[in-house]
Amino acid sequence: MRHFTRLVLIFASFGSASALTPLPDQSAALFSGEWAGSGERGSYCYVKLEPDGRGLVLVDGGAGDWLGARVQWRNQQQALRVDKIIPLAVSTQQRLMPLENFTFSSGFNQSLSLSWSTQFGACQLQRTEAAARQLARARAAIDALATGQGKR
Repeated sequence: MRHFTRLVLIFASFGSASALTPLPDQSAALFSGEWAGSGERGSYCYVKLEPDGRGLVLVDGGAGDWLGARVQWRNQQQALRVDKIIPLAVSTQQRLMPLENFTFSSGFNQSLSLSWSTQFGACQLQRTEAAARQLARARAAIDALATGQGKR
């Protein structure tokens, strides 16, 4: 009887484990929004992804000039897939050059990595809203410490 009960529990756990695993999110909401972050040598990256699959990518390699491209993208089983890169036109007024090629990699905790050159490390991107919330929390903690509210 114990062996039978053990077998039933084992098979029941397999069924419930698959029920707890969510299906991969295919919606554009998973990646749409503003993303920003930095990389090596003072590089800074900004990405704006629209829910309709359009987007804009800007990269400053640290010299103050932008590389830019429009992008057509999609969410393919929780991975950001770029379907088309359309480099922006040169603009001396905006200090803008075309960005010909780049890749995205999904990370943990809703983060993205943007690689555009072998000379530079990737920019580690976070949603701008999440970064703003964390900044507000850090400022509140510092303010509480400065006013003595953080002492015990």
